[in-house]
Amino acid sequence: MDKILERYERYSYAEKALISAESESESHLMMESISELQKKERSLQEENKALQKELVERQKAAASRQQQQQQQQMQWEHQAQTQTHAHTQNQPQAQTSSSSSSFMMRDQQAHAPQQNICSYPPVTMGGEAAAAAAAPGQQAQLRIGGLPPWMLSHLNA
Repeated sequence: MDKILERYERYSYAEKALISAESESESHLMMESISELQKKERSLQEENKALQKELVERQKAAASRQQQQQQQQMQWEHQAQTQTHAHTQNQPQAQTSSSSSSFMMRDQQAHAPQQNICSYPPVTMGGEAAAAAAAPGQQAQLRIGGLPPWMLSHLNA
């Protein structure tokens, strides 16, 4: 029986030593994996912070662009309203001033002698023949309503 007890003690001692060695290696492996997981967690947190900063910057930029667009839209609308308002207020005055200026021009034309300020001779009825006779060798230039020949090039063709 002593032999059996000794054998039992040896086996249990060996088993305890084996379990203790295994538990130490398992503990060591667990510590390593925990350390790796903590490193990964820190790197993910840093990446998350960087992404949050980028997101905030993009949101600020988008808000700034939207605010600028709204301000520009408001300016355009204000300019359109101002122009429309000015156009509606100035329209009756413009008609009055243009009709009075045309009246004054007619009045001045009636009292002032007619002057030819341009360098081309005026065309009268049969004026092309008179102009050709006045300047032999030069091509007669047609003059209609006081317009210069370069404005009438499509009419001469």
